[in-house]
Order: sequence, then structure tokens, then C-alpha cells
Amino acid sequence: MTEICCTISTILHQKKLITETEHKEIKRLHDIPQKMASSEFLCKVVLEKENAQAGRAMWQELINFQTNPQCQKLKSILCEIHAKGSALLEEITVNAVGSEGVQEDLKEAQQLHKETLRDRNRRLVMNSIIGREKVQSFLLEDHYTDLVVISSLREMRVVEHELLVRGRDHERWRQQVIKKELETLKHHQIFRSCFGIESRSTSVAISGVAGIGKTTLLQKIVYDWAMGKIYPQFHFIFHFKFRDLNSYGSTNIRTLILDSYPYLSRDLDTILQNPSNLLFIFDGLDEFRTTISFTGPSGCNPDVSLCPDPVTLCSIADIVRCLIQGKVLEGSSVLITTRPTVLKLLKKSIIHLHAEILGFNAEQRKQYFLNFYNTEAIGEKAFCYVEQNDILYTMCYNPSYCWIICCSLQNTFRETPGEQLQRPRTITELFSNYIYNILQNHTQEQSHSQDILLRLGDMAYQGISERVIVFSESQLQENGLQPSQFLSGFLMEILQTEYSLKREAYSFFHLTVQEFIAALTRFISTPPDQVTQLLDRASSIKDGKFEIFLRFFSGLSCPWYQKLEPFFGELPYATTCRVIDWVGKRLLRKMRNKRKLLNSFHCLYECQNKGLTQAIVTKIKNINFSKTSLSPVDCYLLAWAFEPCEMIGILNLQYCQITAESLRRLVPVLHKCAELWLLNVNLGDEGLSILSEALRRPDCRIQKLVLASNNLTDACAPTLADSICTNQCLKQLILSQNVFTSTFVLSLNRIILDCGNLKDIFLGSNQIGDLGVKRMLEALRHPNCKIKSLRLWDNSLTDICAEELCAALEENTTVLMLDLSRNAFTAQSVSSFVHLILTSKSLQDLQYSGKIRF
Repeated sequence: MTEICCTISTILHQKKLITETEHKEIKRLHDIPQKMASSEFLCKVVLEKENAQAGRAMWQELINFQTNPQCQKLKSILCEIHAKGSALLEEITVNAVGSEGVQEDLKEAQQLHKETLRDRNRRLVMNSIIGREKVQSFLLEDHYTDLVVISSLREMRVVEHELLVRGRDHERWRQQVIKKELETLKHHQIFRSCFGIESRSTSVAISGVAGIGKTTLLQKIVYDWAMGKIYPQFHFIFHFKFRDLNSYGSTNIRTLILDSYPYLSRDLDTILQNPSNLLFIFDGLDEFRTTISFTGPSGCNPDVSLCPDPVTLCSIADIVRCLIQGKVLEGSSVLITTRPTVLKLLKKSIIHLHAEILGFNAEQRKQYFLNFYNTEAIGEKAFCYVEQNDILYTMCYNPSYCWIICCSLQNTFRETPGEQLQRPRTITELFSNYIYNILQNHTQEQSHSQDILLRLGDMAYQGISERVIVFSESQLQENGLQPSQFLSGFLMEILQTEYSLKREAYSFFHLTVQEFIAALTRFISTPPDQVTQLLDRASSIKDGKFEIFLRFFSGLSCPWYQKLEPFFGELPYATTCRVIDWVGKRLLRKMRNKRKLLNSFHCLYECQNKGLTQAIVTKIKNINFSKTSLSPVDCYLLAWAFEPCEMIGILNLQYCQITAESLRRLVPVLHKCAELWLLNVNLGDEGLSILSEALRRPDCRIQKLVLASNNLTDACAPTLADSICTNQCLKQLILSQNVFTSTFVLSLNRIILDCGNLKDIFLGSNQIGDLGVKRMLEALRHPNCKIKSLRLWDNSLTDICAEELCAALEENTTVLMLDLSRNAFTAQSVSSFVHLILTSKSLQDLQYSGKIRF
């Protein structure tokens, strides 16, 4: 409310519901700035009024403001007021006087519980590929970095592969956070109401892609609670991982808790008597092998609880479902984390808050690099290198990718001068370097490393096929892998082992590591004559789970693979040829499927084969990615691919909603397009400024430029005019459905007179008005005017400009078509239009109300 306090005060003052003195004081406090005091004073003034008219007016304005994208918090506040009603006042009152502490007979149990959780969560542990240390351990308090977490009920859908799709959205979300269109949360704010009070009986779902920091965020929450820093309303927190719960059959809540916290056996029954003081945390829904149905099992009434109490035996799925829905231990709170790919499972559940972890912002990425290396100087060098590589930099929003990139670059950046080692450019080169560094640390095991890695690859490939990312000990044994190999082998640096509840679970350090291992081992072991069949089969899978696998497989045909030959031997030349041939044919074959076409370009980039690239792109005349979400990386790849071309026919990006950053990546090839379609891409004035770089080039070939529906304003008009008049190549300019006014016409006249080849101008559905048309008359009368088609539909034109416009066009000898439809002309103007048709030297088609032809 602090952001809109002055606006509401002004409205109330205009309606004479508050005095001039009161309004000035509210504004003074807001401008100091003491925005909170300003809001409090406004509320005080309104509440003290004798009648309720001022209060009603204030609430009405608040309701009107809730649709404002910069007032997301206000919308949440109003929803909470509506949902809780008078109960909200009770919550605030209880919070003001202090919440009830843990009962006396449970204090000892709580203290032991907090000490246990403190010890379990004190340190961050990561497998290492650096030096001879297998595990690196850090104090959580020293190394935890805040993540960007947004509170948002965005669309829940299965996304394409998470490696770059979230990078694609990340820049857009970052801009929304800056503009306050998205509300951000700190880890200590998740269980607070919109009024800042500690909230009970809440279900929260936090989503985030693999490696983004979901588990670490939970670790921070549990640790800080155990330290007494946050959430005093919860007397006990019970933390579980779905990967551990996979091994359970029928159980009950009581047994589930005691398996993890056996020291609570004496007091658990008492603890469970006050469920409103309890928080249950479940980490990694995507790792749970049983589907949780929030609509109830088939044939069952979803309102009937299959877990009526803490002692009834039932499945883990029913326990989680009933806890979230409040059908068991009613009043307790639940926090659940998941990857976005399974968010749809929660769509019909009762979730009070959906939050999403975006990962690192630009400053946090750099800080990660500076902290990782021995000196800040090396960290600065490494970060500068990554920042200049669009592929690698985009990955750095994810903490796990930051770790992989830093590890892979470790040996290529040194304090002392020496041999300059080749640095990775593509994701295939990056992960090849990652595996190379691991194998280099285990040279004594080279004799059997290939055999172990091939078995590991079989398990990884099967996991991708079945969407399995957590493996049991029995699954390792089925693939000929023995857990004992972790004691001395390199395997533990690729797989993570977790010992919890006396059960062992194994997962790759990151999903993308799993996909690289699968691709590498298939690349090594597949006979050349079966390569095409393998790639076709992976490509035919519609849900996109093999997209990154295909990129890796393609990239391994790059000469960088030679780096791994000491460990796996020389690869048959025929395999590389089959891969390159497949990539080329697939790209030309998938032109109609935009997502597969885009992934084919990614595969082409991974190959780093300039000859293949040039041979393919010269055969592609038109590029159509309309209605496709393009990230800065996607745009960078398109620019890279088409850089060898001298001419591109049509580049169709309409309805892509690309960011200014994405457009900047395309600048090196935009000038090569004969037609550039940027309809409804949210370009804005900033994007137009970027586009002008391409338009100004002396070799610009753009003849048709479509910029309709892009929120362009008069502010960008001089830049547009300067760039268009520079190239002298443009024939058709479409600027419909923007927000140009009469001021824009001053720049438009320059375009009409100085751009000799321009023939068609579309200005429909703007705000040119009568004044704008009158300003245009000078250009239309000028002998240098070459315009043949002028479209001014829906521009608030009236009879005021009709006569002068017709008079100017009588002198014009070039305009063949004039569209004035959907304006405010009346019968008064008909005579002018008829006279124009009869006397014009060139006009063949005039449209105003209906159509008149001759």
C-alpha cells in the first residue's frame, strides 16, 4: 500500500473526503520518504472520519489497484482479508501479545530436537573433482547465498528441458522483479501472512529446476529454526525427503516421524496433540515414485480421508495428501518442494502459497566465481570468460551449473603464466572437460574406468528414458555397479550418495551430468551402422526428455572429443560421419516443427562444424519461429548459424515475446533479412534502439519491416527515422497498433521524404489524430513523396482533417491506396472524399466507412 498511498490520498482529497491539510501531510511523509508512516496516517485519518464514506472510497480504490502489475502484494493482502475475515484480527492480536511457547513438559524434547537438526544441517557437503579430496564441506552460515525466490501462481505446465528453458525465462522474470511486477520472498518470509505476522496452518509449494537450490533452501530454513532465528510459531519441524520415502510400504505418521527422530518416542503423542504447532517438510516430489492423487483414488470419494489419524496404516502418498489437505493433523503446516515438471500434480491440491526459485541474479553469479577460486583475480578472469559466452553465462543462473563450470575451468585459469589450455565454448565441451578432470585425478584406475563408466551410462540412459533421477542400490547392482567402488573409484565424483533412514540412494550430481554420461557412453559403444537408428529413436520422443542427450551426442562429434581418447580410445571415424550427416538431414527435415528445428540448431552449434553449418544454412531461405519462445541463447545460436549467409529471405519472429537482450543477440544477422517480421514481440522503445543498429548498416537489405503491436512511442521516433533514412533500402514499413501520436509525424515526414524507396506505410490503430494528419500534409504535397499506400485506420480522425487531407492528395501523384476506415468521419466529409476520388491523379482505392472504388 505504501507505493499507492499518495495516489489514494489525492483521489480522496478530490472527492472532498479528506482535508487539504491531511492530504499535504500524507504527501509530505511519503516524500521524505517515510512511506510506512504515510500509509499509517492515511488509515488513521480515514478511520477517524464520522461517516464511513471515506473508508468505502479507500477500499474501492484499493480493489481497483489490485490489477496493477506493480501492486502484487496488495492483491495478496486483499485476498487474505477476504479469506480470513474477522479471524485475521484475532491472528494479529495474538501476534501482538506474543504467541504461546512450547508447553513445559515438551521443552526438553524440543531442545534435543533442535540440537539434532542443528547438527544435521550445520554443513553443506559437495562431491569434489578438484585435487584428491573426495568431499568438500562448508559451514552453511558462511557459504549460504540468498536466492531469488518469487511468490507467483504462474501457469503450471510441463516445460521443455530445464537446462535452457529456465534460462530463457530468467531474464524476463528478473526484469519483472526489478519492476516490482513479481513479489520476492526471503527464506524467513515463507510462513508469514501479508501483514508480516507469523502464520499457521499453511501449505506451501516451492518449485525450481534441478540444482537451483531447493534442498539447500530447506536446509537453511531448518537450521535457522533450530537456531531459534525464525518461525517460533512452529514448536517442532519434521523434515523428510521423498527419495527416502520411496522404500516405504504401508506405514503411519507416527512411525514415519520416529524412524527419523527416534528420541521423540516418549513425547510424540503429546506433540501430535497440538498440530497447529507443527511443520512437515517434504523435499523432492519429483523424486517420488508413486503418484499422489489429490482427487482421491479411483472409485473413492476424494473427501474421505484414507489417513484419518497418525496411527492408521496407509501409503506415503495418502499421508502427504491428507496432511496437505488438512484431513489429518488438521491445523498443521506443510512445505513441499518439486521440480516444475511435476507441478501439475499439485494443481488440485490446497496450496496457499506457490513460490519459485529463480536462482542467481547477475551480481550473485559473479560473487560465486569470486568465492570459488583461490584468488579474486582468477575468479574475475574466469567470470569474464564465461560472461562473454552466451551459452555458459545463461547456465550460471543455476548454482549447480556454476559449480560445474567453475570446476571445468579450474585448470585453464592459473595465477602463473604457462601453456594456454583450450577453454570450453559449448555445453558438450564443458561437460567433456568436467569428466576429463575427474578421470585425470584417477589415472591409476584407467584400466577399468571405461568399463565402469559404460555400465554407469546404461543406468543413466535408462533413467532418462523412464524419467528416473534417483537410483537404489539394487538398480546399481542390476547394472553391474558395486557400491564398494565408491570407496576408491572416481564414481563417487559423478554420483552422489545419500545415507538417510539407513537406506542408501544414489543420484548424479545434476540431471545434465546424467544426460552427458548417457550420451558419452552411447557415443562410445554404439556401432556406426546403428548410430542413425539410435538418434532417430531419441528424436522421435515427443516430451523433449532426450533433447539435451541429442545435443551432447551431436557435440561429441566435435574434435574436442580427442581430449577423452586417452581414457576411451580413438572413436571410429564412421561414427562421427554418421552423426554429422544425421544433424544436417534432420535440420532440413524438421523445418515445420519449430521446437525440433530450434533444437536442431543447438545440435548444429554443438558440432562446431563450420563446413556443415554453411552447407545447411545456405539451403534455408526463410526462417519461421513465430509464436515460439526464444531465449537470448536461442537468438545467439541463430545469429551464429546464419552468420555465413549473405541473404536471408524472411525472418518471422512475430508473437515470440523476445526480450531486448534476445534481440541484441540477433543484430549480427538482422540486416541480412529481406523481410523482418517483429509483430507483437514486446519490442518497446528499448528494443527499437537495438534494432536501429541493424537498420543503420550500409549493407542492410531489409525491404519489409513489420513492427506492429510493440508498444512503440514517440520517444523512439527520431531513432527510427535516423536509422531508416540511413539505409535507403526499405520499401514497406508497418507500425500499426502502437502508441504513436501527432508528435511522431514530425519524424515520419523525414522518413517519407528522405527514404526514396519507401512505398507503403501502415499506421493503423495509433493515436495520430487530426493534428498528426495536418502535420503530414507537407510531406504528402512534396515532390519527393514516393508513397503509394498509406493506412491510417483507427486513428481518431474526424471531419476536422478531412478537407485538408483530400486537398493535399489531389496534388499528390503517387498515392494509390488510402485507408481511413474505423475513424470518426461523418456524412459531412463524404463530399470531400467523393471529390478526391473524382479529381485525384493517382488514387485508385479509398477506404473510410465501407469502401469506394472506381
